[in-house]
Amino acid sequence: MKKWKEDLDHLVSLEYIHFLNVPMKDSKHGPVIDLPSGALDQMAAVAVIEHRIPIRGKEVKYLRKVMGLSLEKFAGKMGLSSGTVFHWEKAVHGRLAPVNEAAVRSLAAEELGIEIPGKFSLLVGDKIRDVEIKAS
Repeated sequence: MKKWKEDLDHLVSLEYIHFLNVPMKDSKHGPVIDLPSGALDQMAAVAVIEHRIPIRGKEVKYLRKVMGLSLEKFAGKMGLSSGTVFHWEKAVHGRLAPVNEAAVRSLAAEELGIEIPGKFSLLVGDKIRDVEIKAS
């Protein structure tokens, strides 16, 4: 099958993530992404952590799903009730308090195997901005 690369947007639910050089291949149904299942989601989650994107309800839910954790398991790892995490996720555009944002970023980094700085000021998001991820 012929491989080519494309730039793709809107592959994940985070509107600011843009994928570049996504490997593609032909299939009987047309072009398909030539990466393991979940690879792009994993790349997007890493980008949220490493680029210090502010953590809102939308990012909490996205990170939790990429980590493969139920609401209850995620809340348990955070030492919180599932109702608290549900409240965060329901407020899709509501930014978490800095201490909660730092805790979510730290947990996600640990679960995804990402090394991040331990300084509190570097665990709190900077600003939402477009992030380009090279997929190949």
